[in-house]
Amino acid sequence: MSAATVCVVGSLNEDTSLRVSALPLPGETVLASGRTLAPGGKGANQAAAAAVLGGQVAMVGAVGADEPGARSLAALAERGVDISAVQRYDEAASGIAIVVVDESGENHIVVDPGANAMLAPTDVGAAVRELEPGLVLVQLEVPIPSVASACKAGRAVGATVVLNPAPMPEDPSGVLEFLGDVDVLVPNCAELGRLARRDIEPKTLTEVAACVEELDFSGVVVVTMGSHGAYVTGPDVESRHVSAEAVDTVDTSGAGDVFSGCLAVRLAAGAALSDAVAAANHAAAVSTTVHGAQVPVGFTV
Repeated sequence: MSAATVCVVGSLNEDTSLRVSALPLPGETVLASGRTLAPGGKGANQAAAAAVLGGQVAMVGAVGADEPGARSLAALAERGVDISAVQRYDEAASGIAIVVVDESGENHIVVDPGANAMLAPTDVGAAVRELEPGLVLVQLEVPIPSVASACKAGRAVGATVVLNPAPMPEDPSGVLEFLGDVDVLVPNCAELGRLARRDIEPKTLTEVAACVEELDFSGVVVVTMGSHGAYVTGPDVESRHVSAEAVDTVDTSGAGDVFSGCLAVRLAAGAALSDAVAAANHAAAVSTTVHGAQVPVGFTV
């Protein structure tokens, strides 16, 4: 395949989104004002964003032999993603997520991995080596050994390897073990803090920079900071802060996935890191002005 190809290894879910006036507190019941069913999963969301934004994208993942899985695959195919390397398992249901979104666009998300948990490291490694992409993009909604296999295979075929370490496990040891096969690390502040084994999430630029310094990682780090923009640093990279854009936010679910997908497709196309981060920051901001975790066909920035 082309060196500009982005191979996304990760999860495919079907999302049920519930709109509420305010997110429930522990033990509290709230009534939803609306409900939608839509494709999701961090891997699929990132693949969709990369494809809609102009990339040549292949997806490696797993679904069940059920209607949610069929709908997830159809949504990716509609957005131009190559789904030939997605496994279909008869013995497992497809992954699902329940997303609760309040009036400000903030959300709570609960995921049942389903077939995603069955994605095997050998299958992942073989798929990446066969695709020979220019860039491999991974997250942590599939088993850690499979993510590690994707990174190792990406390194073996000379691809740039980008890791969005989400959702971050409580114990980051398994993730830290394969960071040597990662070129670009894209955590949010909470994930960065856990990777740095800090008890408190870094909030300020000074705290974020200190956490990055504590990581045993020699690649580029792009920290997404939500409404505070992004922080970029790394070898031969001038550390800088990219300010967030003010938009009329309606739904923040999936914004981080749009950031990662856009960053991947720009890097795969040969863009400078600073330009790729600026484009990703803009795309993520625009994505919060529409509902749903997976960008629609025709999404433009």
